[in-house]
Amino acid sequence: MASEKTKQTFSQRRTLIKCFTITYALVLYGTFYADKISSKHLREKNGLVASFFGDGYTVRRMDVQQAKQQKKKLFSHLGALDTKVTTTMEEEMTTQLLAINDTIVPRGELTNGSTITDILRREIKLPALDDQTSPPLRLRFLPGTLNMKREETLRHCYADPTIYTKHFPQSEKQVTSISDNLQLIFIMIPKSGSSTGRWIMDNVLDASDHPMSALGKELTKGEKYANYTVLTFVRDPLNRFYSSYDEAYLRYGPWMKKRTGKAFRYLKTFKHPYPYLYDNMTDFVDFQNAFCPESSGMKKWECLDSRTHENGTLAARFEKFVWDYDGTPFDLHMHLQVPHVSNKRTGRAKRIDEIYNTTSSVEQWEYIVNWYGKELPAPEDAQFEARSAPRRFDTSLISVETKKRICKMSAIDYCCLNMELPKECDAEDVNIFCALDRNQRGGLRIQPWYHPHEIVSGQRPTHIDKWFNDD
Repeated sequence: MASEKTKQTFSQRRTLIKCFTITYALVLYGTFYADKISSKHLREKNGLVASFFGDGYTVRRMDVQQAKQQKKKLFSHLGALDTKVTTTMEEEMTTQLLAINDTIVPRGELTNGSTITDILRREIKLPALDDQTSPPLRLRFLPGTLNMKREETLRHCYADPTIYTKHFPQSEKQVTSISDNLQLIFIMIPKSGSSTGRWIMDNVLDASDHPMSALGKELTKGEKYANYTVLTFVRDPLNRFYSSYDEAYLRYGPWMKKRTGKAFRYLKTFKHPYPYLYDNMTDFVDFQNAFCPESSGMKKWECLDSRTHENGTLAARFEKFVWDYDGTPFDLHMHLQVPHVSNKRTGRAKRIDEIYNTTSSVEQWEYIVNWYGKELPAPEDAQFEARSAPRRFDTSLISVETKKRICKMSAIDYCCLNMELPKECDAEDVNIFCALDRNQRGGLRIQPWYHPHEIVSGQRPTHIDKWFNDD
């Protein structure tokens, strides 16, 4: 039987070996970042490592010199125990390093976009672990930092079908605007200039609507539209979320249930997942009174095309919805953009050759039309038939915390479309990152670091509920 002292020495030795493993990792890569996770999780995962680094286990910017000092300190402790670092101990250290690999990511602060670009273009290799049983290495980078166009970025994207199930087109066929004369296809993304584009395609570029496989099969090599140019328009996810909500709000209002016809039949039995959005509203007039109250001094018809005059009640409903929303859309207008143009079986994007931004929609369409030898009608002479309407809730009343949450839920669009974050979401405390890793077959893929269902609720702004609690 080993003595109590021997047991204690052995225990200390194992603790120091595990601590040395962390230092070994830091020296190996130079600079690391470890996600902040609970001590309980770490103790389950890696023994006494948490007790060495303290509660919360956060390692930030430990440079090489600091790591070497820590290593020297640990060797000093091992020497005091009259212990040599044997081959067996080295192997144990390596095993421990591999076991914690998924909690550390090599970074300066982050992996820069140029490096990620080089990896995606196969100019340099993604660092790989020799042990195939260990968790795959994930590189973290910021949205909008890649040195490549949106089309190229999208080709590397992966929209996990098990996570974004409801964001993919739900029918087998999609209405698509196709010009056979020009061999041009416009894929429509709801609330991303789709109505404008459809009008221009049909009225200027000799296109018409056709049903096309939602999987994009006809766009692949050897298929019907393999030689056609495919284009689409995308939109800043934050502003698009505002527009998507407004569209869905109007479409599912209680006043719509009074409509007749096949297009409105589904509303008869639809049970809204967020019924409080329509508190004290039974008719469109009630909604109109909210964004155009008598205090505005305007007539109802004048308000339809002017900015909102609401007093904050509509903005509060919107914010409450954002904090309750789990990322599962109840209307196609709320689909995220990337899954909407992806194959729901593979998670990979359909072939898209050109991606334009709605920020300069008219200029972009003018360029496209001119390329095909056509002229875009002057705005005053044309009806682009976009279902544009002023925002019904006052976006200036939306808190920064709520805007950040929207950006987090839309991370796949920012990452896979290589879009920079808006200034409201581009702060260090927001933690919106993209991930680059490999799938099981070794293929590179871009995903958001956190998916919508992984977002921690955070501190809900206190002003939101006052409109509901006062009732």
